[in-house]
Amino acid sequence: MPTIRQISQTLEESNSLKMVAQAYSEISAVKLQKIRAGIEKNRLFTEEIGKLYHMVQTAATRRSVVSHSSKKGTISIVLTSNDRFYGSLETELTRFFLVNTTKIRTDRLVIGRTAIDQLKSIKYFHTYQPLVFQNDLPSTTEIHQIAQLIDHYKQVVVYYSSFQSVLIQKPTATDITQSATETVSVKTADKLDYIFEPEVEQMLDFFNNQITMLLLEQTFFEAELARTAARLISMDQAQSNAEDFIKEQKRQLAAAKRSLENVYLLETIASLLNSRRNNYALNK
Repeated sequence: MPTIRQISQTLEESNSLKMVAQAYSEISAVKLQKIRAGIEKNRLFTEEIGKLYHMVQTAATRRSVVSHSSKKGTISIVLTSNDRFYGSLETELTRFFLVNTTKIRTDRLVIGRTAIDQLKSIKYFHTYQPLVFQNDLPSTTEIHQIAQLIDHYKQVVVYYSSFQSVLIQKPTATDITQSATETVSVKTADKLDYIFEPEVEQMLDFFNNQITMLLLEQTFFEAELARTAARLISMDQAQSNAEDFIKEQKRQLAAAKRSLENVYLLETIASLLNSRRNNYALNK
C-alpha cells in the first residue's frame, strides 16, 4: 500500500496535469473560433474568385479556346498533423486513406509525421512521397510547393478530417479538381463586355492552377479545424479523467491518514496498558 507521502506526491502531480489539460482545452476553444472565422472568410474569397473564373471560362468557350496544359493521372493526398494530440482522429483518417486508395490507380502524397510514422510501422508496400512541413498549417511558400507537385495531375483527391460538429469529425475525400469546376458554376450575365489582358488562354491556365491551390488551402483549414475540435474533446476528457483520479487519490489519502491515526491510537492504548501493568507489578 502506498504511503501518505507517495499519495500526496501523486495527488500534486495529478493536479498539475489537470491544470495543463484545462489550459490546452481553453487554448483549443479560442483557436477553434479563430479557424472557423478564417474558413468562412476563405469561402467568400473563393466564391468571388470562382465568379471571375467562370467569366474567363465562358469567354474561352465562346472563342473556342482550350487550355493546352497537359495533365494526366491521379494523385491522392492525405493531410495529417506532426503531433499526436488528437485521439484516434488521424489513425482513422490514415486507415480511410489506405482503404480507398487501394481501389484506384493513383500516386500518393503523405503529409504530416503522424501518417508517415503509421505507414512505416505497418511497412506499407505502395510507393508514396512523404512531406513534412514546419507547422500543420503550411505557409504560402509551402502551399506553392504542393501546387508544383500536383500541377501535372488531371485529378487531385485530398483526404482529410472534416469538421461536422465539435463532437463529430469524420474522414473525408474531396476531388478538388472536380470541386474547382463546381465552384465556378454560378450565374453570370450572358453578355461579357470585357477585354482580357493577357490572352484568354493564358488566363484560363492561370485560373485552373489558382482555383486548385485555393481549394487545397481550404482543405488544410478544414483539417486543422477538425483537429482542433478533436483536441478540445481530448483535453476535456483528460481533465475529466484527472478529476476522477484526484478524487480516488484523495480517498486513498484519507484512508491512509485514518489508518495511521488508528495505529497511533493503538500504540497509545498499548503504552497505557503496559504502564498500568508495570505499576501494578511494582505495587504488588
